[in-house]
Amino acid sequence: MMKNNQSSRYQKKSHQAVANQPIGIFDSGVGGLSVLQHIHQLLPHENLLYIADSGHAPYGCKNESFVEQRSRIITEYLLAQGAKIIVIACNTATASIIEKFRYEYGIPFIGVEPGIKPALALTKNHNIGVMATTGTLSSERYKELSQRFGRSANIFHQACPGLADQVEAGLIDAPETIELLEKYVSLLKSKQVDTIVLGCTHYSFLNEPIQGIINNSIRLVDTSRAIAEQLLRVLELEALKKNSVPGSVAYYTTGSINNAEVLMSGLLKKKIIVNALPQHFISSKE
Repeated sequence: MMKNNQSSRYQKKSHQAVANQPIGIFDSGVGGLSVLQHIHQLLPHENLLYIADSGHAPYGCKNESFVEQRSRIITEYLLAQGAKIIVIACNTATASIIEKFRYEYGIPFIGVEPGIKPALALTKNHNIGVMATTGTLSSERYKELSQRFGRSANIFHQACPGLADQVEAGLIDAPETIELLEKYVSLLKSKQVDTIVLGCTHYSFLNEPIQGIINNSIRLVDTSRAIAEQLLRVLELEALKKNSVPGSVAYYTTGSINNAEVLMSGLLKKKIIVNALPQHFISSKE
């Protein structure tokens, strides 16, 4: 729900959405591909536009004004391509701008946030760890989320500098990545957590090495599938679900096309073609 003072501060824009228009998805980089995979599986008839803002990744260490600037630039591009709904597949961007954008642009936005609520249903000892970026953990949205559920469990917050960068570099199993994971997971294990929330979409691609560290002694919560299910509910509610021929997926990057194709193909385990955004959608001032 938008606060009253926000409604007077921002100008609401009108966009008419129809069912055969595409779904826009964006992230600071390739982490949102973990969400896109579930969306494509659940909604195979939808046309998807995915933008990896890898030229400015990761968002987790950027200030809020920069994250808003980049999110707005990408949103404007997706709307220009006719997006009927936009999925912000980035915890940091969701925390920074989703309520503002929902009001301003007049179309549905689906965001992501650390899955503390589903973690509460899994924990046995009521000690829950959250692995996330510094930007996510310091946001007001996350603080409100943790306070809302903090009465039901002990929530331990673990900032994970460097992890998203390792995924962006395709270094999933690299010794440096494992070293970082062991460091961050051990800090949470020292708190006797029995459940860990992956609070960054990039971390979904680290599920296997994390499992190797915790040896099934700790449950992992990844909300990528839940985001796709929420998208389905909103599409049906807004009468925007497409049910005809199989849909297409188009990939874009603000970084190196060659690097993006190698990285995305590796993460998705199939050959894909990546397109560049027009130059004026790429540059920003930090």
